[in-house]
Amino acid sequence: MTAAEISTLFQKFTTARIGVIGDFALDLYFSLQTQTGERSIETGRDVFWGSQSRASLGAAGNVVQNLKALGVEHCAVVGCVGNDLFGREMLYLFDQLGVNTEQVHTLNEKWDTCVYTKPMVNGQEASRIDFGVSNRLADQVFGSLMAGLERSLASLDVLVVNQQFAHPLLTGNRLLALNALISRYPNVRFLADMRDVGTLVRGATLKVNTAELASFLGIDLPDTTGLDWCVEHGTHLREQTGGPLLITRGPEGILYLDEAETQSVAGLPLRGELDTVGAGDTVVAAWAACLGAGASPAEALQIANLAAAVTVQKLKQTGTASLPEILALYETL
Repeated sequence: MTAAEISTLFQKFTTARIGVIGDFALDLYFSLQTQTGERSIETGRDVFWGSQSRASLGAAGNVVQNLKALGVEHCAVVGCVGNDLFGREMLYLFDQLGVNTEQVHTLNEKWDTCVYTKPMVNGQEASRIDFGVSNRLADQVFGSLMAGLERSLASLDVLVVNQQFAHPLLTGNRLLALNALISRYPNVRFLADMRDVGTLVRGATLKVNTAELASFLGIDLPDTTGLDWCVEHGTHLREQTGGPLLITRGPEGILYLDEAETQSVAGLPLRGELDTVGAGDTVVAAWAACLGAGASPAEALQIANLAAAVTVQKLKQTGTASLPEILALYETL
């Protein structure tokens, strides 16, 4: 694609209508100083100092902020937050981005807003404290979510389905309800990124990385995964799931497989320190935006590859990629 063709495609992103359902979280970064010389008068224990706190959308929320950075104006989310300070911060961040949160349920009990706290000590991430790891969604709330999702699907071009947590919003059993909705809305394009239960989704493009590909097939992950390995085993997985497959291969690029074609793009040569956290979310968002804009798989691969290359160069953050950043990278190739 030329720079002009990329810009033209991005103009179509503005009218794409994309929803995201799944596991939303906050990434809470802050600097932590552990050697302060201060002790608590009340407990006698060492006092640590925190500073420079900042919150950003994580997990499925990172897909959302990537969609907005790519220029998708109409973005709706379906999920749950707790009635707590982190839930209020998440809703604030969605509001700042102009995201439709009509189908976000705020739960007063038995649900903590999911948070990854990321203390930085001397420039390195220390041990996290995670919130929301024991959440269990009541059947009644899930039924209400599905009813709200169905109302939203009539106005969407694409739905991204996310599963991030060990105890997710969308469990294996509950995917039956989602699959039923997918079958009833053939005009909506579905894209699933699910760490554990992706093979249970029907009627969606499934995005996996090479480790997930091996895990879903129950095989060992080799030290090196060449293109031939990915095509062979990706074909096996695609035959099992019955839908298209998108395989992210880290620095080696991205592969797409469906019944009609096999398309791949090589990773871009990047220099310096890289941070791959959230790069998969960038690929998902770029692919979803391209689906909504009617792009071909070959075009979507190029855009997703460029977008991921932008974000991995953003250190210590769940980065996003915008059109100016993508074009600036494109000009250096």
